[in-house]
Amino acid sequence: MHSYIHHLDDLLLFTEVVEKGGFSAAARVLNMQRSKLSRRVAELETRLGLRLLQRNTRRVSLTPMGEQIYVHALAMAREARSAFDLAAAMGDTPSGLLRMTAPSALAVTLLGELVSRFCLKHPGVRVLLDTRDQIIDLVGEGYDLAFRAQGASLTDSRLVARELAPVPLILVAAPEMARAAPRHPRELSALPLLAHATQDSPQSWHFTGPAGEAESIEFRPRCLSTNLAALREMARAGLGVALLPHYLCAGSLARGHLAQLLPAWRAAPARIYAVMPARRGAPLALRRFLDFAAAEMPALLA
Repeated sequence: MHSYIHHLDDLLLFTEVVEKGGFSAAARVLNMQRSKLSRRVAELETRLGLRLLQRNTRRVSLTPMGEQIYVHALAMAREARSAFDLAAAMGDTPSGLLRMTAPSALAVTLLGELVSRFCLKHPGVRVLLDTRDQIIDLVGEGYDLAFRAQGASLTDSRLVARELAPVPLILVAAPEMARAAPRHPRELSALPLLAHATQDSPQSWHFTGPAGEAESIEFRPRCLSTNLAALREMARAGLGVALLPHYLCAGSLARGHLAQLLPAWRAAPARIYAVMPARRGAPLALRRFLDFAAAEMPALLA
């Protein structure tokens, strides 16, 4: 046993390189220098007397012998992760690193405060908060959690979702444009509208009126963006009317930079979900953070 026990770490590193598709991506997840990771895998190949990987400038691929070794190494890696997750879940003090990702507008406006309060409450927990405005491969890049405005329609069987809170949405525009004062959602079609979308296609908004009546409008946006904060700035500049989260506009409304339209009509709320890799025995720090976020987010989003 002693002849190979000290090589097990290198087998785990080898599986990370394969799972992440290359040394650079694996090194980022492992918080390790790429050159050191490459050297460790090369040393493993030398000890085994086998070429495990074919290397090129962009990706790595498994050799026929590497494929066979990878099957066993991956099984070992998964069992090791399960053991560590189980140990973390059985403890009574949250600790360790939580890797999470969220859209930049949500991270800057809300999650900085939420994460700070949680970490102050649990000093043993560390957090890496990634604010790239793109969908990240949580499993492939080793993340514990993503905040997303979706969840029920997950198509990746490796993921699970938990709803955290509804997100109240309001119609806002620059004060000059708001003076047009539409009295009904149908009248919005006379104004330029801004949409949170990725494709230039017809959009729709849905409202409930003071007497409970439902109204929907379809429109082609004047401008679109995947970034909510950018849409807020477009609305402030007088480019059009935007339907945005209240938490994102509260400061601009208070300073008079934005004005709310149709306050008597409620827009269908968005919802924030925590999306996570499906696994046995989620770490205690992750479970505690999810409970904390579910309890605190509704008040922060109101």
